[in-house]
Formats: sequence, structure tokens, C-alpha cells
Amino acid sequence: MGLAEKRSGLVCVGAQAGFGGTRTWEERYPEAAATLVSIAEAHSQQDPSFTTSIAYTRLTAPEALRQLQAHGVTEEQLPALSTMAVITSCGQSQTPKKLPETDLIFENLQAKDQQAMTQNTVRLSLDCKATVCLGDYSRGGKTRGDTQACDHDMGIKDKCIPCGVVDEDRGDLYIEFGRSYKTSDFIVDVLEHWWAHLPPSTRQALPRIQLKVDNGPESSGVRTQFLNRLVAWVDQIGKPLQLLYFPPYHSKYNPIERCWGILEQHWNGTRLTDVEIMLAWAQSMTWKSHHPTIRLNTTTYEKGIALTKKEMVSIEERLQRNPLLPKYDILICPA
Repeated sequence: MGLAEKRSGLVCVGAQAGFGGTRTWEERYPEAAATLVSIAEAHSQQDPSFTTSIAYTRLTAPEALRQLQAHGVTEEQLPALSTMAVITSCGQSQTPKKLPETDLIFENLQAKDQQAMTQNTVRLSLDCKATVCLGDYSRGGKTRGDTQACDHDMGIKDKCIPCGVVDEDRGDLYIEFGRSYKTSDFIVDVLEHWWAHLPPSTRQALPRIQLKVDNGPESSGVRTQFLNRLVAWVDQIGKPLQLLYFPPYHSKYNPIERCWGILEQHWNGTRLTDVEIMLAWAQSMTWKSHHPTIRLNTTTYEKGIALTKKEMVSIEERLQRNPLLPKYDILICPA
């Protein structure tokens, strides 16, 4: 049939494509399917091994139906429970370790997300990726030609630490590659550089900022230097900052991890022999149809910087901690 189409120029349309077949639930109700995707995004995590860009969700079929109803999807548009189980089972994740407050933390995150959407708050996600070793090293992928690469990175000295900020609503991705250490100062510097690269009109229009981070040692809710730098940054920009943390063992639910998964798949099998090649590959990736903003940070950072209890008294006075989740929900307002 394909050769006949090429000779005659007439396109042959099969009866199955034109008239037969049962449409899926997503095809019959595209608006409800889009609502389900937005709901699942808040309950999704990146594959911890970065072997696939598919998102894994902790959303069960009954809970998905309940939330669809809460978002205004009618009873006629809802799929059957068995159908929803098929839709959500494609990416079910294994249950990680849980703390007594894990469910409460996720509920608080969801509530703050809904509140941010009504207040025109910019929703950011920030985190660092695993250190990237530069050189003739294999990255588990395939490439054309007879290229050979080492399968161990012992003794490597040339490394870079990616740290990224992603706007959850607009999809804008900012990645900075550090040449020193992963410290609290490096993370806050990335946040400051992200803010500086925004147009002045955009900065003025933002009423407040919501920042999601994981519970890592350099950026946790009890890391003194991290909180100290954030308070100073909030005073500098004059915008309130809502600092939200994911519970321990659940860092892969941080939205920025999805970007790291795409980047890892993008340069999979590539020899990142030097900084220029690494930056070029990072620049050529796409996240939600946009290329990221890339920057190289050559500052040398000092490790182990911490404030004393006496120095933290004035900083703690600036932190409005959630009484139920004091280490996972912190509001910082400008002086």
C-alpha cells in the first residue's frame, strides 16, 4: 500500500483508522486527562537511578478519582476504578522509608502549592545534581563509532557540581556548574544569580517566592549558614520567601529532579572531556520545550562554615516556622 501511495500520490485511509476502534479515556476526555496530569505532577518523583525519564507516582487509583472529583470532573467523565488503576500503575513507585510526619509534610506541600497558585507566587524548585566527572569516562550509554572510554573514575580531579533552579509553572530552567564544593554558600549564590538574570520587570512583578528544596545537609531547615544567607537575600530583594522541604528519603519528589533525569538521558553515552563540552551539552537539552540558562561558577567555597548559637538568635527571630512542621515549613519576610 505504501508503494501504491508513492506511485499514485493518493493516500489510502484504512477503515480502522477512519471509523473503527474504541477511543481511550484520555482521547474522549482530554481536559479531564490534563487535570489528572497536573494532579499527578505533585505526587511524582524521578527515577532514582536516572535510567529513564518516566516519572513515578505515589498516587493511588482511588485517590486519583477523589481528587478529580474535587477539581470539578463530573461523574460521567470519571473512568472506572479498574481503568484508573491501569492509568496510574504505569508509574507506581516503591514506597520509600517514612517518618511519622511524612504524610503531613506532603499534605502541607500540596496546600501551599494551591495557595501559591491563587497568590501569583513564583514556585521554584532547587537542588544539586551528583558530581559530574570530566574526562574519558563511560556514562552507561551508546555512541556512534569505535569510541572507547574508562569505566572507573578513581583518581579523577576535574569535576563539576550542577545546581539548578526551575520555575514549576513557566518551565524556565537555570543551571549553574560549580568548580569547587557543594556548600550552603554555593547553593544560595546560585539562587542569587538566578534572580539577577531575570528581567527587572519580572522581578518587580513577583509578590513572593516559594522555594522547594530537599532535606540535604547543605540546605536543611537547621543549617545555620544556609538560613543566614537566605535571610540576607530576602532583605536584599525585598520579597517574602516560603521555604518548603520534602521529607527525608523522598528527595526524588523534588520537581528539579525531573530536569536532572532529562539531562542525564540527554548526554548519556557522551564523553564529557572538558568543561566546554559539558556546558554545550547542557545548553542543548530541552525542558518543557525550552533550553536552560547555563552558567559556570568558578568561585572557591570554604567548607564547614557555621554560626554559633548566639549568632543564630537574631536569625531565628526572622524565621516564621510552622508550629507543626518547624523544620519543613519556614517563612522569611523582609526586614
